[in-house]
Amino acid sequence: MKRHITRIVAMTAALFASAATLAACAGATTGTTSQSGSSTSSAAASSHVLNAAFTADTQPPDPDVFYAGQGLAITTSVYQGLVQYAPNTSLHKIVPDLATSWSVSPNGLTYTFQLRSGVLFHDGAPFTSAAVAASFNRRLAVNQAPAYMLADLASVATPSPQVAVVTLKKPNSAFLDYLASAYGPKMESPTALQAHAGSDHDQTWLKTHDAGTGPYFIASVVPGQKYVLKAFPGYWGPKPYYTTVNISIMPNMSTQQLELERGQLSIIMNDYLPGPAIQAFRSNPAFTVTEVPTLEMPMIWVNERSGIFASQTLRTDLAKAINRSSLVQSVFPGRATVSTQIYPNGVLPSGTATFDPTYNPRSLTTAVAKMSNKAVQLAYQADDPTSKLMANLLQAQLATTGLQVTVVAVPQATIYNWPGNPGPSLPNLLIETNWPDAYNPDTWARIVMTPTGGLNYLNCNVPAGTALLNAGQTATTTNQVAADYEKAGAAFARSGCWLPLANKEGTVVTPRWMGGISYQKAVPHTVIIADLHPR
Repeated sequence: MKRHITRIVAMTAALFASAATLAACAGATTGTTSQSGSSTSSAAASSHVLNAAFTADTQPPDPDVFYAGQGLAITTSVYQGLVQYAPNTSLHKIVPDLATSWSVSPNGLTYTFQLRSGVLFHDGAPFTSAAVAASFNRRLAVNQAPAYMLADLASVATPSPQVAVVTLKKPNSAFLDYLASAYGPKMESPTALQAHAGSDHDQTWLKTHDAGTGPYFIASVVPGQKYVLKAFPGYWGPKPYYTTVNISIMPNMSTQQLELERGQLSIIMNDYLPGPAIQAFRSNPAFTVTEVPTLEMPMIWVNERSGIFASQTLRTDLAKAINRSSLVQSVFPGRATVSTQIYPNGVLPSGTATFDPTYNPRSLTTAVAKMSNKAVQLAYQADDPTSKLMANLLQAQLATTGLQVTVVAVPQATIYNWPGNPGPSLPNLLIETNWPDAYNPDTWARIVMTPTGGLNYLNCNVPAGTALLNAGQTATTTNQVAADYEKAGAAFARSGCWLPLANKEGTVVTPRWMGGISYQKAVPHTVIIADLHPR
């Protein structure tokens, strides 16, 4: 057993060392070239073409379907909502987007939005209140994962072109946060939706086109290879510097590193670089590493429905047997802190809804010694090298308790099909990094921890937590909302179905000449492309 553990640790160290060597060597060469004023650097700095990359193809950039990570760079560049979170701040502040102001009735049921004038959709149609009604109705008709945000919608009235009145069936304390979310309802052209509805509410057409108002429109899509965005000439706001954005599918992060260092990529914004590579970029004067706050939380999902972790006692023992501090320091040096709450850091006040087990593997070791079947399957998302590293380190930790852990890579699309399908093929454990839809506890716990949640991958069910979450959602006073969400979080934490590991920052790497790094609140992968420009 000790030889096996040593082998895993050695493999992990080799992975770090290899990444560091590759990044340091290539980075040093590029740094010298850039500092000498190479024609490549000069051309890249003055070009109006931005080249970026995803590690894998994404879900269709349809705002009523998209519910993943990297593709947010497309959807948030192409579409806009009524409101948004104030960018570049740690404050939870909702500000105007396509609505200039709004008011909420005392009973929490009616929201009246004053709409921005002079806004055009990419097909040339004007933005009016009719678009609010059409966009909300389309999201409900498509009925994909983000549709939950409008589940309480009763009606959308359009008393004038620049006024929309949204009425809910019941109070929802998270509603404005839903609207501000990067995954929230976006405004779509009613004329485009009508022209291309087909038999699937425009889903086929919106795989390769768009119906938004944003600074960019989708110019072309080559599935599995490339997305091209072009600046929209009729955009109502400040014109972006980059008139063309090329986003290639580039699964290998080492390749992305080399492409950035050679000037073929303009930015790495996918947050999948290993720690040593980030350190190499930090020490290279030709590049800038920017850490941006997010609500990302690397976490372990535990399967209560089958296998040894059907026991809540054993799930509690498992939580204590994980050296979270060691994992965080090894995987995210200087970029994360150990989590102490079931919700991402800052969503609720510190010290509430706590999850902070003291490391002590003895209980799990004792329990495992009595088991005839010690096999555990630990899954991670196949295109995420950071999750792979965490899985390998966790495998080594759990091996010391006697568990026989097998690590398996699973495609992202497969993982997203697990919620609602609690079959025997699901793994015992899943390690992945995720984040709430918005800066609201409801948008974390509801999607991750309720029976209908789109990210409740292993289908754990905590009825008491769900009931308290529902109570917090319909409460109409700030104090009651916070109290209910705190109690809900405590119930979810006691279940042992979700084991938070860390609160993590996002990492963006750019050439030194790149400026305008700004980001959207809460979610990763959302550098605001329209704000980028040479210094």
